[in-house]
Amino acid sequence: MDAAVKLYLDAAEAGAPEARRKAGELMFAGGDEVAEAVLRQALAEGDAQAADALSELLEVTGRPDAAVDLLTERHRLGENQWALPIANLLADALDEPEAAERWYVAAIEHGDPDAPNDYAAFLQDFDRVTEAEALLRPAAEGGDEFAMANLGRLLLNGDAIEDGIHWLTRAVEAGEEDALVDLADAELDAGRNDAARRHIERALDADIDGSRLLYAHLLDREGADKSEVEAAYLAAVEAGDVEVEE
Repeated sequence: MDAAVKLYLDAAEAGAPEARRKAGELMFAGGDEVAEAVLRQALAEGDAQAADALSELLEVTGRPDAAVDLLTERHRLGENQWALPIANLLADALDEPEAAERWYVAAIEHGDPDAPNDYAAFLQDFDRVTEAEALLRPAAEGGDEFAMANLGRLLLNGDAIEDGIHWLTRAVEAGEEDALVDLADAELDAGRNDAARRHIERALDADIDGSRLLYAHLLDREGADKSEVEAAYLAAVEAGDVEVEE
């Protein structure tokens, strides 16, 4: 790590673009206290991408307000890609929902492809489900697999079981494997044990969180031997799928 950082810094002094930012990113990954100064210098030298690592550093060191100030200034310079990170910081780290919503709207207006999903999640936190669905459905219908999965989850929470399973199935078919557990869970609740087993096995193969617990539920539902069911639940506990109170 130290040797790589030195090479990057030498390259930066020789005028290589992006080298100082890469040094700062390595320092940040290693916990180096000098990383912030290096990233700020990279930003001052015109490497706009350094704002990403610098804002993350500020957030993880307990200064989300400074991260917002940094990205807001970059946005004023015409870098519209920071609208969504600003919104997420305001919503998640600073608990300023009104300001966050303004930035979510700005991110959508700027055409950020991730904005509908993040804004919809924000809206659901305030029980604005109809607005969230209005954001997710067009994105899902347009082929966004993340929106498909999130729309499916939203619909299931609203007891629209068939529609929810439909969109989760489409998300899985589009490659969003993280939707497998939610899909299989919904199929179990709907009594579709064969389909649930197929999706649980895929989730187990992909080592997705929650898959072991769901497998134990499946065995229990199918009437498997008690010892097999108990072993499956113990495996789920050991994997962290089940929280155990001490």
